[in-house]
Amino acid sequence: MNIVIRHGLPLPVAGALPDGEIVPTRVPKIGLAGADYPDIRPEILVEAGQAVASGTPLFRDRKRPEIVVTSPSSGRIEKIEMGPQRRLSLLTIIPEGEDAVRFDLAAAGTPAGLRSLMQQAGLWPALRTRPFDRIPAGDAEPAAVFVTAIDTRPHAPDPAVVLGGMEDSFARGVSALSLLTQGQVYVCQGDGVDLVEPQDRVSVVRFTGFHPAGLPGTHIARLHPATSSAPVWHINYQDVAALGQLLARGTADFSRSISLAGPGTQRPLLLRVPIGADLHALSRPQLTPGPKRILSGAILDGREAQFLSRYHLQASVVARVEPRARNWLIAALGRASAPAAFVPTAAVDRALGPDMPAVPLLRALSIGDADRAAQLGCLQLGEDDLALATYATGGETDFGARLRAVLDMLEAA
Repeated sequence: MNIVIRHGLPLPVAGALPDGEIVPTRVPKIGLAGADYPDIRPEILVEAGQAVASGTPLFRDRKRPEIVVTSPSSGRIEKIEMGPQRRLSLLTIIPEGEDAVRFDLAAAGTPAGLRSLMQQAGLWPALRTRPFDRIPAGDAEPAAVFVTAIDTRPHAPDPAVVLGGMEDSFARGVSALSLLTQGQVYVCQGDGVDLVEPQDRVSVVRFTGFHPAGLPGTHIARLHPATSSAPVWHINYQDVAALGQLLARGTADFSRSISLAGPGTQRPLLLRVPIGADLHALSRPQLTPGPKRILSGAILDGREAQFLSRYHLQASVVARVEPRARNWLIAALGRASAPAAFVPTAAVDRALGPDMPAVPLLRALSIGDADRAAQLGCLQLGEDDLALATYATGGETDFGARLRAVLDMLEAA
């Protein structure tokens, strides 16, 4: 199946595209941020100074103890910082050695056994639901599973390059995902050779077009729209390959092939690093002169951070521009006023990949009209699906944050 996304926008972002070989790279520190797991109320299972192997449980959800986050590397726990209401702020690890937990694969060929294996190994958080973009419950079943093997963000690594040499692991992971659902597994990719062989319940779908042609919200809205009663799940291609490697070896691989690029770097790189890699240490030798912002994620939808997020496959470096000073009274009035208005231009109308009525949806999100936003299709979307709309409207309103507020209202209803 081939789908051409007519909406979307070309993004004129400075800086060369990453190419060449993927370089395995060691980092001096790994950090796991609690903000990456907003729906987990963590119970910490380790303490500062403790030695851990790759795959050791670090914390689990108090309400859903089967959902566990494990160490992405062997090493020593450096520190654990807790925030308000005993929520995890940051857990850091100093990598040491090559020890890894070995998991029992005896029951991995059954639905219950695969679920248990993914949960014990810490791969369950790789799955996220639509609607609401949450980690699914351990006993939930989706109506379909989407594998995102295309990325149209600026400077993103090419999935076909990343999966080179891991084709068998990727295929094994895709096949295993069919045990989690009675519905279809959709492998969404770009042009080129099929990344896996289509099967009875595995479909390969090629998407072409401008960003956001590579986002799961675009794929879900076109192929299998999600509802509260029939949710779907999505997972990125590197986590699927990691699942395939776990099923072959019995050990979990939490490394990532990421791009380090952007106008603030001397040259773009493709690096193999663990989840939570220290981006400051990675980018320091590549910085151009002047103050910089280092983002986990793409220039379009990343956030400034020292450590690579659980769900990001790239890091971006841009110049730091200090905001202009504003009169304090004008700034206060601006914060207290209604959401900033936006002009419904052609760019705004094309900012959502799915054929949704973009302008009415953005207006509903702006005023917090949850029921209207749901009618217009917001249940198919996550925050990253709205980054292009924020860009197209000049950045005055963070539509990703507005979407999250509306989704939280709908989820609580």
